[in-house]
Order: sequence, then structure tokens, then C-alpha cells
Amino acid sequence: MPFAQSSPLVSFHHCKLPGRTNHLQQMKNQISALSLLLTLGGIAPLSAEEVKPAIWSHVGSDIEVDPDVRFGALENGMRYAVRKNAEPPGRVSLRLHIAAGSLHEADDQRGVAHFLEHMVFNGSRNFPDVENLLGRMQRLGIAFGAHANAYTSFDETVYMLDLPNLEKETLKLGFDVMRDFGDGALLASKEIDKERGVILSEKRSRDSVEMRLMEQQFDFLLPDSLITRRFPIGTEKVIKEAKRDRFTSFYKDYYIPTNMTFIAVGDIDPLVYEKRIIEIFSSMKDPEQPGAAPEMGTVPEGFEFQAAVFSDKEVKSDDLALGFVQEYEMTPDRTASRVEQAPLRVANSIIGRRFDVLAKKEGSPISSGSAGRFEWFSAIEFGSIDVTAVEGKWKEAVPVMEQELRRALQHGFTTSELDEVKAEIINRAEQAVKRADTRQSSSLAMGLVNSISGNRVFASPAESLRITKMAVEALTPEKCHEALRTFWKNRDLTITLTSKSAPEDGASALTALYKKSQTVKVDPPQKKAQVSFAYTAFGNPGTVTSKRQIEDLGITQLILSNNVRINLKNTDFQKNSISVHGRFGNGKLTQPLDKPSLDMFSTVLLNAGGLGKHSSDDLKRISAGRNVSASLGVDEDAFTVDGRTTQEDLEMQLQLVCARITDPGYREEATRQFRKMLPMMSSQLKFTISGAMAEMQEWSRGGDGRFAKPDAEVLAKYTASDVKEWVNEEFEKAYLEISLVGDFDAEKAIPLLLKTVGALPDRSSTKPALSKEREIQTPSLPATKKFTYTSKIPQAASVVGWKIPPVREDIGELRRLNVLAAILDDRLRTKLREELGATYSPQAHASASMVFDYGNLMAMSIGAPEDVEKVTELIHEMGLQLGSEGVAQDELDRALKPILSNLEKTLRDNGYWLNTVMAQSQSEPYRLDWARERDADYASINLEEINALAKKHLAKSNAAQIAILPEKAPEE
Repeated sequence: MPFAQSSPLVSFHHCKLPGRTNHLQQMKNQISALSLLLTLGGIAPLSAEEVKPAIWSHVGSDIEVDPDVRFGALENGMRYAVRKNAEPPGRVSLRLHIAAGSLHEADDQRGVAHFLEHMVFNGSRNFPDVENLLGRMQRLGIAFGAHANAYTSFDETVYMLDLPNLEKETLKLGFDVMRDFGDGALLASKEIDKERGVILSEKRSRDSVEMRLMEQQFDFLLPDSLITRRFPIGTEKVIKEAKRDRFTSFYKDYYIPTNMTFIAVGDIDPLVYEKRIIEIFSSMKDPEQPGAAPEMGTVPEGFEFQAAVFSDKEVKSDDLALGFVQEYEMTPDRTASRVEQAPLRVANSIIGRRFDVLAKKEGSPISSGSAGRFEWFSAIEFGSIDVTAVEGKWKEAVPVMEQELRRALQHGFTTSELDEVKAEIINRAEQAVKRADTRQSSSLAMGLVNSISGNRVFASPAESLRITKMAVEALTPEKCHEALRTFWKNRDLTITLTSKSAPEDGASALTALYKKSQTVKVDPPQKKAQVSFAYTAFGNPGTVTSKRQIEDLGITQLILSNNVRINLKNTDFQKNSISVHGRFGNGKLTQPLDKPSLDMFSTVLLNAGGLGKHSSDDLKRISAGRNVSASLGVDEDAFTVDGRTTQEDLEMQLQLVCARITDPGYREEATRQFRKMLPMMSSQLKFTISGAMAEMQEWSRGGDGRFAKPDAEVLAKYTASDVKEWVNEEFEKAYLEISLVGDFDAEKAIPLLLKTVGALPDRSSTKPALSKEREIQTPSLPATKKFTYTSKIPQAASVVGWKIPPVREDIGELRRLNVLAAILDDRLRTKLREELGATYSPQAHASASMVFDYGNLMAMSIGAPEDVEKVTELIHEMGLQLGSEGVAQDELDRALKPILSNLEKTLRDNGYWLNTVMAQSQSEPYRLDWARERDADYASINLEEINALAKKHLAKSNAAQIAILPEKAPEE
């Protein structure tokens, strides 16, 4: 498990989109990035800064700040940053950054910073309770997850509000909300008590073996650091018992103007917004004695070398880490400091690439590896080498990790390795400049937030490019080598292993393996021969046999002489960016029923297997500095190929697409990599709730092998021959439809298309009906079912699903069912969360296949195992009540208006046009009509339609009640 790259976030409870929880996944990503924090050991104190008004990082810096941002500060010390931005039009993104998080808590406040993040929504000066606030937001088209969110970390709390329009009432609400968050929270004892169950449920939803091991690792690596005792979610004791005064004290001490920065980015007049900020926030006052800055504790030092082993039977993989940690003093952000940091970053990148190559070799004991340097809270600096070992091969992986670092330290890097990374760095910076004018306001707003928390100058892409060029021009293999040597010189090193089982005398064994490896001579890296792209000619160019302009949608449709279909749409939503999507063959429709999860293996093999003439590593080298990519996938009714490029690189992008389709590599190294993943996948399915959910999906699809829960033993037997037998004919001849959307000139693109996809051998002109293959025998209803997984983590799920019809050519019913699901979702939140405190993030969504014969409206709540039965029954009853009694007009309005505001935004989203409208618009032309009437159809949805659908589908006879529960873990 890798070193800490960033702090764990704990997120606001309304952070979900329909059907998924945004920040729950973000938290999972944070955990996996954190889990092996690594390295330490003597004592160096971590400084605590004086509490004083913050100064912008660009003040005194030679880095030019983005000239389009209007920075300022109020007399009370609160700072603000306002920027005009065109995308999306008619909208604005607001952020309130509080420079305080869990590190600022006292021992009897552990978890209060995050708890407060919830409480400010539960009653404030202008919004007396959560339903008042949420209802007013929804009626203005503000949706939770899509438009409102928040998170708490160790050193900051951030509130995010994206307003879907600039109407007077919407802007007033946005500013009132942010001001109330700042100093208007009521923090009523009754509301605090109601929220305790929600926070405990969130803590349970965050719980995992990885999180528990991470806490153990922190205790080992930073035993005397405050970080170890201040995880944002807090302690169960504080969550259950903390009195109101512990909340009001933290709020009074740290939610103060000198800790706050207000950010507004959007289609606005910065001067008008600056005036409004001054009017709204100037009356805020700091207390006479603000809260003190945290005493960070100490970092161990002087121990030279130490080892530790952390184990749990539910761990997904064997992870090794070698590294160090030391006190870090932040330096001002200057051009020179950014240039000085570049050689080490490049060195780490090259080492990571070496691990990528090593992992693919036959007999390699590792499946992945990386090198990095990270800093935390302007106080701690980490250096690490992280390796995931093949199951049972951690002993063999130790020398690989040690020797690859030593190889780099002793012999440095080759010119070709450096040139590859340099090309990518420059290309990224150049593309950022070209796309600068069409950046999203929400991204810019978060960029400003990150510049505050990271103490970095918020520079324009042009300024960043200037510095990048300066840094890259100065790079040499020798400078990268010296930077790495300096970074690792005379460090107190820690090596750790995280594994399913601890070897006897594990720390000593780990140390012995490491010391033994140090005696082995390492050779210099081998120089690699240059490789040229081998796929530049595909035959005689084709011709256009049919051209159709769809004026109202701005789409051009072509049929080429080889029957390939082309869809083109030029947009100005994202400068210098073209998205490419191809669909061919029949995907899961023709997957053999007796080869479950073959699609999973195929996806890995087809991508990691490279091309016939180039390995995947070759392709990385060839495409360095170019904007090309082509990944293959398996959809329900097609194989897909996706990429993103620019006008300059469009020809190579199309060549790569053709190569992927006509000459897959099927390399054995991809099969090896896939098989290395299987033990990790198997552990995840066995020991986490995801395995039970996969089993639930298989059951809900009638046990159809194409939707089976993955089985590692079955997957391990698959070879390239299995994939070829399934896909070869479809790759060679099947109907092919390719769509391009973005910033390009169609007149220049068409000749390139004719030279590439137009030159391929003839394709089928139609897609087969495959009616029988679409049939799915779903379970008889009503039904009651239980699924289990093995774990000590007390995490369970209550699920209720109602069958709905699949979608064929009429999508109107699914749209209305989406609205019905949104209404149920809101009722679940009100009842299960706000009233009962029984869950953190209940959700409901409607999903209907456009290919197979299945669909469902599903409601789900994660909670405690002892509550599953009653919560499942309660969800069931709520669905039945909705079906029998219907909904009120206000409920419909609150569900529908956020959907309508989001529809407007998607019209300026290339992804919407590419994937929803264009991708199958010639094989399924009714999709064009779906796009034409979508917004008007949603706007026309009325109460009678919703109530009729609720009565039709939310019936007892149409429901499946499902409980997902953990079983007792294996004996420790």
C-alpha cells in the first residue's frame, strides 16, 4: 500500500448523484492512496504556526498570478477571490474555505470539525432546519451532489455550491447559505442529538480493513504526531457523547474571518460580486481570542532503519513500502523552487515506469510499483518506494524494490527515459494553455481552493507553461540522478509489509531480506532502441457514399464506401479537444453463456496486450508528447474503442483506433498481469460488500452467465484463444460506427477518416437483431433474498428493487421513472437520515437496459447489520406508500427542477453528445429524436403521470426485498 499522497476526506452527507455516492468513492480512493503511509523513527518537533491573517501566496512571489482573478481581503481578515469564466454560461461556482479541520480539535472534540460540517445544514440564521434549506434549494434547481457538497480534512473544511442560474433569488440563497455557514449555525442540542446516528452510520460506511490498518501504520510511523490522533471522522465516544459546548467552542474559535476565504467563479461581473461579498461578509468578527494553531507533535528520527509488518486476513494484496519521513518547512512558492522540484519529480516518474515494465515480465514477483515524494500540512515530508507483490511472493518482491531504487541511485537515468517524460510534461502544459478559455468554473474554483491549501500561486496556464519550459530545458539525466541521490541521502528508513498473514518474526525477516538484497550488484539500466509507429497505412482511401446534415442538432452523418458509419459534431465547449468513440460488433450480447466474466478478461487482454507490432510499453514511448489514446471495452451490445485527441494529432489517433480494431496484440504479458490481479479481486469479493452486490446482480439477471459474479478460478483458466474465438470475426467484419465530437474542422477531418477507417476492409452494413440473446429470465416477484460476505466489518445493506420495463425505442417512461426515483430518494433521506439517523446516504435510482430484458427502480441504504431487517421493511413500506398515495406537486417540483437545470448544462458537454446522442445514431436513429425532445419532455412531466407510474410499479407484487449482511470472519 502506498505512501500518503493526501489527507483523508470526510464528506458532507448530501454528496451523491443518482445511483452512486461521489465522495464515498473518493474516500475509497483516498484510503488506497494513503494506506501505507510509511517510514520513520529519535525525535524532531513539528512546528505550530502562530494564528495570524493569511497572506496570498502570490504576494512577494515572482510567479505571475492569474490576472483574471480579482483577489481581496475584508477589514475583518476574510479573503476573497473572484473570477469571470464563460463555461458553463449563466452559472457560478461558490466556495467557502475554512482553514481549520480535525487537527484543530481538542482531545474531547475528536470528530467535531466534521460533525460541524453536517450541522451547519441543520439549522441556521436564515434556514431554521435542514428541510427548509434543502427544499428552498431544490425549488431553485439546486441538487445535492450535482450542485451542493462539502468535505472535511485534517487542516481544512470546504463548502461547495454550484448555482445553476444567476437569478436574483438563487444568488441571494447562495450568499445567505455561505454566510450562515460562516457564523450563523444554530447548533441546537436537539439537532446535534439527531445527527449523531448519521455520523455513526457514516463512520461505519467508511470502515474497512484498509482504514484500520492505516491507523495502525500511523501509530507506528508517527507515534507522537497529532495526525495519528486526529482522523477526521473522529471517535465513537465523542460522536455519541460530546455536549453542545464542544461544538459551539470549535465553531466560535475557528469559523472566523481570518480563517476564511470566499471564492466565486462563473459567468459574472467580478466587480459586482466583490461588492456583494463586502456587503454580506464584512459584519463578521473574529473573537478576542481565536482558536490556537495545532501543536503537531514530533517525528521520530535517528533510528537509521526499522521494519514492521501489518496483517489481516481480509487484506486484498501484499504491499511493501520503503521510505522515510522528516520534518518539513514550507518555502514560498517561487519560480526557482518549482524549477528545483522538477528533477526529482521526473526521477520518480522514470522509476515508476521501470516498475511498470518489470511487472509485465514473466516470473516477476510484483504487479505494480511506484516512487514518490509528498508533503503534508507544510510540516511533514515523505519519500517512498511502493510495490504490490504477487500473492505469496512478497519475499521475492523485497529485492526488486530495493534494487530498483539502488539501480537509480547508483546509475541514474538514460537520455531516452528522460526525453519521454519531458515530452509528456511539455505537452500537458501546452494543452492546458490551448484549453484555458473553456475550463469549467467548478474546476477553477477548486483550483483556487487547492492553491490556498497548498500555499501555491494560482498561476495562469500560460505562466505555468513558462515555468515548465524553464524547468524542462534545464533537465539532464545527471540533474535527475543528483536530485534523487540528495533526496535519499542519510535517511532514517522504514520498510513495511502489509499482508494477509504475518510471517513469524516478520520484522526481522523483512530486515534480513532487505539487507541481503543490498549485497547484490545492480547493473545500469539498458538503453532502449527508438521505435516508430508501424500503423500508418491501411490500404487505399475510401470514399464518402452518403452525407447527411442534421442541421438542428449540428451533426454530420457519413457512410463510407466500406460501410463504416461516421458521425461528426464540431463544438466550442472545450478548446483543442476531440473525443472519439467507436462501436462495433455485439459486445456482451454474443458473449458465450458458458464463459462467465470473459468480458472482464477480454478488456484487460485487448488493452494491456498492446498491438501486433507494439507492446503496451512501446505504445507509451511512441505516444509520449502526443495527444492520442485508444482503449477497448465491452458494452452490452457492442465492443467499444475510446480516445481523446487534438486536431494536430487526429490522424495518429485514427491510425491507433484502426490498429486496435484490426491488430490486437493478445500478448502473454497481459494474461500474466490479469492473473496477478485475481487474488486481489477474489479477496475483495470475499471480504467486502461488493462481492455480495455482485452476487445480487447475478441473481437479479436470472443467473445469466454474462452477468455472473466473477470467479477467480474460472478466470484464471482463460487464454487468448478464448477471446479470439469470441471477438475475431466481430473485430474483422462487424458493423462499425465511429463518432467524433469537439474542436475540429470537419473538412480536414474527413480526408483523415477516409485514409484510416475508410481504408479498412468492408464492414457489415447492418447490426443483427439477436432477439434471443436479449432475453433475460429475471426472478419471480415478489421475492425476499439474503446475500452474505465474510468480514469483521459491521457493514450491511438494505435493498428493495421494483421491476421496470427495459427501454427500446420509447424512452419517455424511463425519464418519468428517473423523476419518481428522485422523489423516493428524497423521502428516504428525510425519513432514514434526518428523522431516524439510521443511515448516512440512502439512495434510489432507476436503471433500465436498452439491450437486455431487465430494468429496476432500486432503493438502498448502508447501515448496521442489526438494523437491516427493519430498514429493509421500512424502505419497502415507503415505496408501497408512494405507489398507493402518490406525491404532492411540491415534491415533484423539488425533484424535477434540479434535473431540468442539469439538462441545460449537458447541452454544453461533449460527453453527452458523444455517448448519448451520436454514438449509435445511425444504427438507432431514434436517438436523434430522443435528443430533440428530451428537455421539453422532461419539462412536461406532470403529477398524474408520476402517480400513475408509482401505482403501476411500486406494488408489493413487483418488489424484491434484499438484505446484505456480513458473516463471521475467519478465526484470527
